[in-house]
Amino acid sequence: MLFVTRGRMLIGVAVVVSLLVFGIAGCGSESPETIAPPAPDVSEPTVLDAGGEAEEPAGDGDRALVESKCSGCHTLDRVWAASKDRAQWETTVRRMEANGLQVTEDERLTIITYLAEQ
Repeated sequence: MLFVTRGRMLIGVAVVVSLLVFGIAGCGSESPETIAPPAPDVSEPTVLDAGGEAEEPAGDGDRALVESKCSGCHTLDRVWAASKDRAQWETTVRRMEANGLQVTEDERLTIITYLAEQ
């Protein structure tokens, strides 16, 4: 039978507590110098219309439509990962309509065209 003295037990507890404290203190803490600020999005320049309002870059409205209609039932990762031609997207969108997707004819064509071009 193993006998542990009170002193050894206290030392063991102190070691475990120290490891937990130092381990937790180091979790997820990064100094501000190591965190890089997000890079500015320079992929699409901002275009202003005659009234000084920012215009949406071409295709962004179509992407927003796809995101709003498709994200109601599943993640967008599934949509962006799919590689289909126009006929396959048409079949997919029709199947989604049978499952409850509600789109107008114009929205359906916009969605199919946008996804086929990706």
